[in-house]
Amino acid sequence: MSPWKRLLWLKQEYPDNYTDPSFIELRIRQNNESGKKSNRKLSEAASSQIRLDFISFYQTVLNTSFIYITFTYIYYYGYNPIPPTIILSFLTLVISRKKVDPLLSSFIDIKSSLIITFAMLTLSPVLKSLSKTTASDSIWTLSFWLSVWYVFVISSTSSKHKPSNLSTNILVALVAVLSSRLSTTIDVFCFLLICIQLNIILPSYLSVTSKAVPIISNIIVYSFLNVTLGWIYMLLVFFASVFYIIVLPRWFIYWKINYHKKDNDLLSTWDARAPILD
Repeated sequence: MSPWKRLLWLKQEYPDNYTDPSFIELRIRQNNESGKKSNRKLSEAASSQIRLDFISFYQTVLNTSFIYITFTYIYYYGYNPIPPTIILSFLTLVISRKKVDPLLSSFIDIKSSLIITFAMLTLSPVLKSLSKTTASDSIWTLSFWLSVWYVFVISSTSSKHKPSNLSTNILVALVAVLSSRLSTTIDVFCFLLICIQLNIILPSYLSVTSKAVPIISNIIVYSFLNVTLGWIYMLLVFFASVFYIIVLPRWFIYWKINYHKKDNDLLSTWDARAPILD
């Protein structure tokens, strides 16, 4: 047996430009099949899942926009945040009682309410005074990228009814950054409570497939856009949303049927199933 030696090139029994005939036949057959119109059809379940994914992402963006709607309501317009906080807390309590076992709902509600209330009352003075020396432009920029990160993480979560710890932490960081612009501890407390209920508690009880949730969310968001930016910008956002919800899923399904193919079909046929060790 010859001793082992390192070789950059090993002479084979066939020339360097040799190509197996079956490889060429497979390549020609794949080119012919790709040139023909595909007769494949996605199953109804796969098509419905694609549409649901688009709607779920759209609903996530709407829920995230509620953070800025609440912040504008308190910071820019200077309205009292206590009435909407009480109304939303009452609705959350009613919905949670319908979804949770009645025997356990009372204990869970009291325990969670006390924990959340004391935690936010403790953090409110800290958040109010946080980053007072930071310029507002830096706060807006940081909140924007935190929002993008939050939407990306919450959309990538496998369980939509149970947000991940990372998405919850990003949401708290986003709310903390925006809370530094508010003037009173009550404003910070109400702002934090509303954001937690809208983005963490309520999504765990409500499904995006229900009709009431999308209707109410869209009415609130587009009414806010009409009041703050005007009806022209509101219509632009509305038509962009319709295009995203209705047109883009159809294009994606069409592309998946007619143009999507596995790029590794050819390689998987010729690559070794297991590594070859000399």
